[in-house]
Amino acid sequence: MKRSDFNSYIKKAKRIVIKVGSARVSGDEKAMNDFLFSLAGDIRQLFDEKKEVILVSSGAVAQGKKIMSDYSGKIFDKKTIIERQALAAIGQSRLMSLYESFFSRVNVPISQILFGMLDVKEKVGADNLRNTFNQLLSWKILPIVNENDSIATEELKLGDNDILSSLVTLLMQADLLIILTGVNGFNRDGKNASFLSEITDKDMSYAKGPEGPGTGGMNTKLKAGKLLLNANIPTAIINGREKHCISNLIEINTAGTLIANGNKPKRLKVEEIQKLF
Repeated sequence: MKRSDFNSYIKKAKRIVIKVGSARVSGDEKAMNDFLFSLAGDIRQLFDEKKEVILVSSGAVAQGKKIMSDYSGKIFDKKTIIERQALAAIGQSRLMSLYESFFSRVNVPISQILFGMLDVKEKVGADNLRNTFNQLLSWKILPIVNENDSIATEELKLGDNDILSSLVTLLMQADLLIILTGVNGFNRDGKNASFLSEITDKDMSYAKGPEGPGTGGMNTKLKAGKLLLNANIPTAIINGREKHCISNLIEINTAGTLIANGNKPKRLKVEEIQKLF
């Protein structure tokens, strides 16, 4: 089995989940604007190709820190759960305003969904969430998803939006998860691993933790890919700094790291999904 075996599958993927990390929507303003312009263009193209897209986005805490630093002149570090919750509450509206300013230019209407583990612990909650997603997608609206950080406790947090993106992918029975990061995929033994059919303990030992404003790093990206292998759903980890990286992945499937086992994707029941998280 080789990566090129999945070219047709990736091109034909109907429902796609895209995960954006904090570093892509914070920091240097020019780099952020260039990224958002490219992202909006790529998602517009996916819409034009009649594909359904869900965007999982970090960045609320990072935006909250920036607002508070500008407001008070102090540097705000996310030290405690209470501080992180408050910063997320401050930054979430700024994050959505940022997305609105770019997606409105390409005529892609957006919506916001905030949820956490507590919302999917009961089947009725998971079903209600799935129904909301399906209604938005049927209306050709882009759902933008984040964990509800302003009220989540450590015991109920998924821990990182890489993991949240895998949960959304499973719940919504998506065909593909694309995780945008700041590097060219997973690096192992000094070389980029272009294709992984499984995630081993040795792979995990090479995966680093967070190096930017986010909470995950490559470690949680591999964990997300491993979770999706339970349903035989491919995960692509690609460099979000590259212009039109999503469109290029769909067209030529060579960038970053693809995690896939070649088996036919299967639909997991809510109870099966809950046991994975």
